[in-house]
Amino acid sequence: MPLRWEDAAVRALAAKLSGYPEELPPLIHASRRIGSDPGLVLHGGGNTSAKVVETDIFGDAERRLYVKGSGVDMASIGVEGFSVLRLDPIRRLRDIADPPEADLQNHLAVHRAAAGSPDPSMETLLHAFLPHRFVFHCHADALLVLTHQSNPRALIRSVLGEKAAVIPYARPGLSLARAAVEAYEKSPHIDAMVVLHHGLFTFAEDAKEAYNRMQALVKKAASYIRKGLKASGRVAVSLKGASPASRARDAARVSQVIRGTVARKDRNGGIQRRLVVLRESPELIRASLCPEAGKICRSGVLTPDHAIRTRNRMVHLDTVPKADTALKDAVERAVSRFEKDYAGYLTGQKRSPERDVRPGETWPCLFLVAGFGLFAAGETLQAAHTAADIGAHTVSAKWKAFSLGTYRPIPEAHVRDMEVWPLQRKKLKRPEAPLSGQVALVTGGGGAIGHGIARCLLAAGATVMLTDVDARRLEKSVDLLSRRFGGDRIASTAFDVTDAKAVEKGFETTSLRFGGVDLVVPNAGIAHVAKIEDLDPETLDRVTAVNFKGTFTTLKAAVPVFKRQGTGGNIVVISSKNVFDPGAAFSAYSASKAAAHQMAKIAAIELAPLGVRVNMINPDAVFGDENVCSGLWECIGPERMRCRGLSPEGLQDYYCQRSLLKARVTAEHVGHAVVFFAAGKTPTTGASLPVDAGIPAAFPR
Repeated sequence: MPLRWEDAAVRALAAKLSGYPEELPPLIHASRRIGSDPGLVLHGGGNTSAKVVETDIFGDAERRLYVKGSGVDMASIGVEGFSVLRLDPIRRLRDIADPPEADLQNHLAVHRAAAGSPDPSMETLLHAFLPHRFVFHCHADALLVLTHQSNPRALIRSVLGEKAAVIPYARPGLSLARAAVEAYEKSPHIDAMVVLHHGLFTFAEDAKEAYNRMQALVKKAASYIRKGLKASGRVAVSLKGASPASRARDAARVSQVIRGTVARKDRNGGIQRRLVVLRESPELIRASLCPEAGKICRSGVLTPDHAIRTRNRMVHLDTVPKADTALKDAVERAVSRFEKDYAGYLTGQKRSPERDVRPGETWPCLFLVAGFGLFAAGETLQAAHTAADIGAHTVSAKWKAFSLGTYRPIPEAHVRDMEVWPLQRKKLKRPEAPLSGQVALVTGGGGAIGHGIARCLLAAGATVMLTDVDARRLEKSVDLLSRRFGGDRIASTAFDVTDAKAVEKGFETTSLRFGGVDLVVPNAGIAHVAKIEDLDPETLDRVTAVNFKGTFTTLKAAVPVFKRQGTGGNIVVISSKNVFDPGAAFSAYSASKAAAHQMAKIAAIELAPLGVRVNMINPDAVFGDENVCSGLWECIGPERMRCRGLSPEGLQDYYCQRSLLKARVTAEHVGHAVVFFAAGKTPTTGASLPVDAGIPAAFPR
């Protein structure tokens, strides 16, 4: 539903922005309303502006343009999100011959009235040239459906009326700005403008009027489409398929294979991994099964602005083989064809210093898979979600367009011109963190060590699935991490590591959320204090089930994922100092940890052909803190204190003082060791790394 204009919200903004021009509160309110509607704009798309009069440093009145900064999210925009330009020097650009792009950008930079404001939107000149105080622009899905029909000019006029001008597509900048102002001067009665394949502009002296006009025109287009879809009968088609459990397993397999196939070598010889997310609405699934599914994938973006986020084409998979080998072959063939074709598309124009082509960036971002929906890949989780959001709207709009009649794609030259335009590509942020693109699964995430590992992995750029059998402790751990790092790269799923089926489901859940797994950290563990003569066999079984069998089930569930991805990975088993230096009355823990340690060594041998490295970390006496406690020390701490006559603080100091370095071992120390192995800076597998501040008896040998 469209968001209604709220005068009270404008008044509240005005109270906060005293001292700013009176145009700013309604401009910000309109921008946030437009930016919060995914049917109007997505991920930094669209733009808004207001023309104001302000006093410069000399006390002289100066006309200025506040225009949304390039790539700024309008849903949350504030004053700092607008580029502030001197209006008159910008308007003079209309009267000169086309300047070199570098000169044009320099002119805009030189005439900023606020030096710290963001780069201006690409449509800045259009906003400046039109005489109206407020100009708003959106990429409304409903309008774009109409612009891609046969004879779109006549159709749009019949739907929107004569007060909405229709002009041909031109790349944002001087050409489009001139075309827009000339169309207005030729027909000064118009109050809106549709740029074919680009979107809708509305303008007025009053922000509320311009905003409501945008909503009214989009509503007219949406109404026309709804009636056409109802007449086509395609909306009523029912969907049947496999059981939800079977669908989830296959969707996870598809995600893992896609993720591995689009991974690439980075400049340092490592693996640049992608994250993969799935959109599976009924509408997307219908589109994936419709007769035009292949055309949907080949017919480009809805508007050229989207190409840098999604590419100008998608991969279409019309079937999902049940065998992993056949699935990998199908995806690899489809990706290979895509990359070959896309390289030809990118190099199809004459290269120039201003618009250099990057033929290496030919891997596909979007996969429309029959019966499943849309899979999207990105170098970061945010990039994957951005591609998925845009792709979902694109597929939906094209499906509607084909249902109404036809879909006429944008000429490839227009899209390519935008896709390789440096001003567009500046919007893309390249990940630089050492573990960016990696997905980690950490068991025992509700305890101190698991929490500390997750904290270090997130700080290093990884995306983390945290697991634990204790849902309450797990929720608390994730909440603390989300507050620190945001909630997009951290998720949780509760399961018991002693239940093999539950562990497999945990990997499936992770793959459906992020695409797969690169780093597995078997960390879950429990302890029990008892001499051998007092150790109950059932207690021994319970400790062994978690510490040894739990490591086994986690390793076993990881192998098929690594095989489908085909990009190697890391397993880091959280072992124990007790493997090399056991203590009395601690046989259940020490023996089960030693068994898990030995299994990890064997895994290092078996998984090396897959490029998977398996290493062990041997910590000693990691205590929790006031936020996240250690379950192990909750269990054994009281007995240890009684034996030694120590307080909790004294016990921690005892373990600190017994080491060579006299240092307290923290969960972050263990986490840093995990990050070291995950970063793959050395060709190491089968190694045991002590994190114990130096216990001679526990030196690996």
